[in-house]
This record gives sequence, structure tokens and C-alpha cells, in this order.
Amino acid sequence: MFCRKKYTLVSFTLIELLIVVAIIAILSAVALPNFLEAQTRSKVARVKADMRSTATAIESYYVDNNAYPPGYKTAPRYGLDVLTTPIGYITNGIIRDPFKPPGVAPQKSRLTYELMNIENKIIEQGGGAYSVDPATSGGEPTKGVWWWLASRGPNRTFGFRPSEPEFDIRERFFNAGSSPGEFLAIVYDPSNGTISNGNIFRAGGQTYSAVARFIQ
Repeated sequence: MFCRKKYTLVSFTLIELLIVVAIIAILSAVALPNFLEAQTRSKVARVKADMRSTATAIESYYVDNNAYPPGYKTAPRYGLDVLTTPIGYITNGIIRDPFKPPGVAPQKSRLTYELMNIENKIIEQGGGAYSVDPATSGGEPTKGVWWWLASRGPNRTFGFRPSEPEFDIRERFFNAGSSPGEFLAIVYDPSNGTISNGNIFRAGGQTYSAVARFIQ
């Protein structure tokens, strides 16, 4: 004796299908921003952790050498490379910025490191109004007394170009004592959402500048 199973074909009306699609769209609209926020928070946490490790390495280097790693273009290599050899203060001197824009070359995707002198000027070759060139200056102005690190932050810009929200980043650095609001406007604030303007900073050393007190 054989038993035959009966199968019922379940069908949906067009209205029911549209309701299901609408529910999926609503759930996606709620979940996607939260997912992007989580990604951003994860990258910010990574940057800050990398900066803490790098800061420890920089200060350890100073203790041993009585000098901070060289500033931009003042050495044959990227300044923080000296932290890896001959003594390994950190395992890798290439500290990547997870917020680099698409298409940026690997050698330009690192965190920015700047060395500052006692006059709160950036020590680098070929600098501008807010920097000092070691090749044309001698003595104390060429000695670094504090430093800062920067990540582009979630909006993926540094503020060196007129089209970028943080434009005049250097001017805001040097006017932070008298105009702290202008400087703080270029510091990333996680309360402003996924693509907040502003960079992620960390400073260390003999912080003569007002800006350094805001970003230590």
C-alpha cells in the first residue's frame, strides 16, 4: 500500500511581496549606517592604539639619543624608520593610516609625523612660513623639542588644500593659543557622525605650544 504525499504550492500576492521588500529596505536603512559607524569606530580605535605605541617608541628613542626622530625630508628615510633599526623600538616604522583616500600611493599613506622646534615651527626642508629649514638655519631652531602625529580621520583629508575642510591646518596650529576654537574645529569628534571633519592627533615632548595641550 502506497501513501501519496500532497504538496501545496504556496503563492504570494503582489501586495505581500511588496510588503516584504519594504520591510527589508527599512531594515537595511537602519542597519547600514550602524555598520558604517562601527567600521569608523574600529578604525579610530586602531589609529589611536597605533599612535600610543608610536608615542612610546618616540620617547624611548629620545631617552637613548637625546633627540627625536628627524623631521620631514630632513633625513634620507621617513623619520620614524629610525625607530626600527639598529634598535627596534617598534617592529615596523611604516605606520599606515587606515583613512587614506582611495588610490593614494603606499608611501604616502602613512600617519603624518612632524618635529617641532622651540619656536613652535615645523622642522623640515623646503618649508613655508610656519617651518624652519635645517639647511639654512643653525643652532637651537633646528633642534626638535616636541612632535605630533596625525591621521586624516574619517573624511580622509588632512587640510593642506583649499578644497579640504581642515584647510589652513598649520595656521590653526600656531594660532591655537589665541583661537582655540579654530583649531578644535579640525580635531575629529566622534559625536559628529561617520564622516566627521577633522583629523586625529597626538603630541608629545616638551610641549611649548598651546595646540599640544589639546592633543596629548
